[in-house]
Amino acid sequence: MVNVRASHVALLALTLATVSFAAPPVGWRNDGTGKFLAATPPINWATDSNIVWRIETSGRSLASPVVVGNQVFVTAEPAELLCFSTKDGKQLWQQSHQYIEVFGKTEGDRIEKDLAQARDLGKQVNDLQRERDAARKAENLDQAKELEGRINSLRERINKLQVFPPMPGGDTGNTGSTPTSDGKNIFAVFGTGIVASHALAGKRNWIKFVEAPSNGHCASPILIDGKLIVHLRNLIALDAETGAVLWKAETGARHGSPVAAQIDGTSIVVTPEGAVVRVSDGKIVAKNQFRLNHSSPIVHAGVVYAMQEGSIKAVTLANAAADQAVTQVAWETSGSRASRLASPVYHDGLVYSVTEQGILEVTAANTGDRVYRMRLKFDGGRVDPSVVLAGNHLYVSNTRGETVVFRPGKEYEEVARCHLKDGFSSSLTFAGRRLYVRTKKYFYCIEEPDTVRGK
Repeated sequence: MVNVRASHVALLALTLATVSFAAPPVGWRNDGTGKFLAATPPINWATDSNIVWRIETSGRSLASPVVVGNQVFVTAEPAELLCFSTKDGKQLWQQSHQYIEVFGKTEGDRIEKDLAQARDLGKQVNDLQRERDAARKAENLDQAKELEGRINSLRERINKLQVFPPMPGGDTGNTGSTPTSDGKNIFAVFGTGIVASHALAGKRNWIKFVEAPSNGHCASPILIDGKLIVHLRNLIALDAETGAVLWKAETGARHGSPVAAQIDGTSIVVTPEGAVVRVSDGKIVAKNQFRLNHSSPIVHAGVVYAMQEGSIKAVTLANAAADQAVTQVAWETSGSRASRLASPVYHDGLVYSVTEQGILEVTAANTGDRVYRMRLKFDGGRVDPSVVLAGNHLYVSNTRGETVVFRPGKEYEEVARCHLKDGFSSSLTFAGRRLYVRTKKYFYCIEEPDTVRGK
């Protein structure tokens, strides 16, 4: 284990704090921390147990639900924002975000036509690549050469198409980004590069194409200081009221979402790529502090924690008001080399993280020492959803619909294992006594009766 301590960590911890909002926005992982401390959540459920309501959704999505008062919002392919009543799951409204809504019918139809043709040609390219690789493996070089020529010809046809914007890639689709709300409006970002704002009653405030995102767009937006921060290809600040672009910071997007924090009263955004961007003007005041592929960093009491593949890192930041922030590695320790799709949670001096194979690692936040490490023994599947703390329980879920519920602390204490037949990749959302989860096919509202909870 490598463990580097900085003597001034405690002092800097007093100067860096999680952002405090006058009216706290709600979005991905609640406020980006993965904590729902005010919840009194269920700890037992199944497909046919403790289900308040279940509705079949019109299209898939990797995004998490967002609860605002008595409304809950979800996204659905191809680019839909839907609003439901928390009481009974009744759909209240739906808004589409196609290119036609932004560019008009003529241009919107042309874009969709070119995209459809490009997708078809791209599928042909993928099929031919598999045939070419098989021919190379069989040492049939003449066939491999002929297939390579056909591949290049198809690529030339794709390049001649006036596709705008470029096709989104990966398996995340257009709806990997969780919406966010300021309590009056709901904001949504799509893998097409379209961003929109709606009043909670459904009326559209504004809609616009911002820029073509990087392949496999999943980064969720942030509301801070009257700005809507979106991470498409670059980190961009929009005026939340009008949608006008205020600044653009050229820092690459990853699958994970950026998070908000403050340094000495200066609002900043920390990106999964390890950049620190000042919210007031978009100035990049630090970069390359770490590099995360899928998960997000977290910030607590002055320290940024990043769960990299193979290492866990804690970084303190200071002097963000200047053009160059002061950064210091508080500690860096070895961790599992497996991929981390799930984002971590900080609670009571411990950082909880999990690999895609379900290896739970609990780390002391002040020193980087490992508290414990264990495999959660899921029945297959992959841990895509992020770690969540609701009330006084931690939740880790996988793509087969299984959730492990355990207590926070220095020793592992499992409370329950819950299962939904339909798997999911979105993270759990809690509000009051209820749990909301978006599976591959359904949208669930779950609540545990008092008679069961009291046992």
